Amino acid sequence: MNFLEMVFPNKCLLCGKNIKITELLCQSCLSELFRGPVPLREKNEFFDVYFYGRYESMLKKLILVYKNGHHWRLYKLISQLLLKTITRYQHDADFVTWVPSSFSSLESRGFDTMGLIAKSIGKSLNIKVVKILDSYAKSTKKGMSVSERLALAKESFTYIRKMYGRFILIDDVYTTGSTVKECVNLLRKSGVQKVYVYCVARA
Repeated sequence: MNFLEMVFPNKCLLCGKNIKITELLCQSCLSELFRGPVPLREKNEFFDVYFYGRYESMLKKLILVYKNGHHWRLYKLISQLLLKTITRYQHDADFVTWVPSSFSSLESRGFDTMGLIAKSIGKSLNIKVVKILDSYAKSTKKGMSVSERLALAKESFTYIRKMYGRFILIDDVYTTGSTVKECVNLLRKSGVQKVYVYCVARA
């Protein structure tokens, strides 16, 4: 341990172990997180969804700390997890886009959680990142039934430009699928021909 680490101790954001001042997570947590992706895929009428893992244990902690703990620098790590999933399953996408944060979430967090990740993924894949969707959601989905989530999703998003081509759409957690389904519908209405959906976790 050097002098700086003695004066300014740094702890793993997930388990609390002492780590180097330049690190965010300890090696044990990183090793557990990078065991994926799991062979998890869900087919829908107009798209398939691919997942890095299940919304539990260390992966759940990572997502919650990133979204609710104001640790925006974790976007690079989550991008790496999604990239492992994207490269495992073939695609011929021309663009990357994302499920946008609501205005209230942007105000409270100070950043668009999936927007940062989308830009990182686009850079790694050398694919252009395009913002097509916007959110005006005024309510949280927590505790809602499937039908309530579906109704909320239909009132929460819109597309802001016409686009053509094949798109990767990314999101963090897929629960009922209502948000992703509505976003895919809007992308198709905007002119997009094909959508590949990749989510960090399946709840």
